[in-house]
Amino acid sequence: MSIGRLIIIGAGDFGREVLWTCSEIPNTDRVWQTVAGFLDDDVEGSSARMASYGVDVPVIATIRDYIPKPYDHFICAIGDPKAKLAVCELLRGRAAQFTNIIHPSVKVMSRTILGRGVLLCYHSWIGPDVHIGDFVTINSASSCGHDVVVEDGCTISAHCDITGHGHLERGVFLGTHAAVLPRIRVGAFAKIAAGSVAFRNVKPGDVVVGVPAKSISPES
Repeated sequence: MSIGRLIIIGAGDFGREVLWTCSEIPNTDRVWQTVAGFLDDDVEGSSARMASYGVDVPVIATIRDYIPKPYDHFICAIGDPKAKLAVCELLRGRAAQFTNIIHPSVKVMSRTILGRGVLLCYHSWIGPDVHIGDFVTINSASSCGHDVVVEDGCTISAHCDITGHGHLERGVFLGTHAAVLPRIRVGAFAKIAAGSVAFRNVKPGDVVVGVPAKSISPES
């Protein structure tokens, strides 16, 4: 019988954070027993970078070449939503099994729905009746208020707030300390810059900055 193992997609600096998060999860809460290694398309460079930080977990293969095994479980450590969705969907098309990584300090309240491949980092907080899609990253000390919807592939950086009934469409990126006010909808693949506050709905693909957040996209 094969032993379940975890593979982290992406061996950048965030990959090291994800590795630490995984180490904090009690054995009884894991569907995997060991972290087998990282996937990264720069195997040599990523291996050298990890070694320079004293990380002894190997970079085992490129993303594009790896064929998932039945006993593999995956989590993604890529921040850019488009890149994250591309590689996760590539591997899922090869029958990869994605697991959720939830740090023990995270609070998930009642009636929350989580997709697959969800990463909830240190001291994040998920309110009641929240719906989180597949391949969503919520970094440390960020919160989703009641009835929030976060669609597939979103990346919420550290110290962000999405308040009640906020809705992030597919592939949204929030920079650190960004906020989305109640009932605001952020369109697919839009970006809210660090420290910015969305007072109004954000169009798909738009980049907004400031308080209140205003578009800086060339077409706007």
